[in-house]
Amino acid sequence: MQLNSTRALKNPSSVELAYKKFRARTDVGFTRLPYDTEAINESIKLGEQIRNQFDQLIIVGMGGSSMGPRCLHEISEGLHYKKNSTVGTVDRLFFLDNVDSVETEKVLTKIKDLRKTAWLFISKSGSTIEVLWTFDLIIQLYQEKNIEIWPYTFYITEDTSNPLNNLALQHKRPRLKIPIDVGGRFSVLSPVGLVVSEYLNFDTRLLIAGGKEVLEQASSETQVIQCVDEYLQSFKRQEAITLFWFYNSNMRWFGCWLQQLWAESLGKKTNIHNQPAPPFSSPMICIGACDQHSILQQIMDGPRDKFVNFFRFKNVEECSFKVSSTHFEETKILEGLNFGQLIKAEAIGTEKALQNAGVSTLSFTLNNLDEKNIGFLFMFFQMIIATLGEHEEIDAFNQPGVALSKKMTLEVLQKNKS
Repeated sequence: MQLNSTRALKNPSSVELAYKKFRARTDVGFTRLPYDTEAINESIKLGEQIRNQFDQLIIVGMGGSSMGPRCLHEISEGLHYKKNSTVGTVDRLFFLDNVDSVETEKVLTKIKDLRKTAWLFISKSGSTIEVLWTFDLIIQLYQEKNIEIWPYTFYITEDTSNPLNNLALQHKRPRLKIPIDVGGRFSVLSPVGLVVSEYLNFDTRLLIAGGKEVLEQASSETQVIQCVDEYLQSFKRQEAITLFWFYNSNMRWFGCWLQQLWAESLGKKTNIHNQPAPPFSSPMICIGACDQHSILQQIMDGPRDKFVNFFRFKNVEECSFKVSSTHFEETKILEGLNFGQLIKAEAIGTEKALQNAGVSTLSFTLNNLDEKNIGFLFMFFQMIIATLGEHEEIDAFNQPGVALSKKMTLEVLQKNKS
């Protein structure tokens, strides 16, 4: 990946120290995931088993248990390197990650055969109320058809005494572990993402190799440090929004994954010393030319409180989908050009326009959106977030602000029942 920046580093030594300090920590496990050979092999085996034995797979999980797998699914839809594979098409993999009755019903109506449908329940705690509630509905569905559900269930959770893990043990069903020291939003390179990767017929080991590259190559360490420094400068400029703009249609769910990683990790009230935490930006996601026609006006002429990160992909910009002749005066300038040349010009032109308007920008260029590069991006941004937390002395691995919402939800439910 190429990082394009002309700004001088302001905090290189302090960021490098924070990076090395985090790498020395033993209480956070996501950096060990690419080296967990047993978990990798088990994930590949289970993903292959589900792919070969079932016609459909439905994943039940929330937040970090869903967004990474959804990202992989979206990318699989945009790749054409396995032209003979039907895995990953819209009628084989579904997600239940929101207790939305309309969406749930829509997914359930797409089930072709209950006996040829696999259910993968993912929850780090194993007690996520939305996952268990959906499980109750699915159990009921099978009971109504007089079918025993357990042979069609698979589990990914912590190896603790929790409802999902206990069910898997009770019914002797396959279960893979999310390590205790790996938070849900940092779990995409654990079985959470790897089982789905293999089910989609990805080269899962290449996905892992991309993650390893971030941890092992000096050039990647330099890029992480450069990016952390850029974000720290942005925070000091009081830029309230960090906007990630992907010029690739298959990066929308990666953006959602990154949004959770950023917001849940950095959005803290206090630091590790119980003092007020420094202000961080809120993440925002855009996709290519589409969002040039939706929010660019506000970014261009609105408050100068945004840091716009552009992501370009060479394989998108080098496509051969050419228009040889045009029928409109407005497109005459494009005659003989291909779609890649247009989207490249759109990205470059938009960034230059924002810079001219005084909006801060940063740009990245990747060769391709494949297994290795997506594995790289997963680990790359996890390392950025971890280093930012270490530098600013906040706990990037908890989410205390979520507890109150859960408490209030339960109070509303209890009131409704009484």
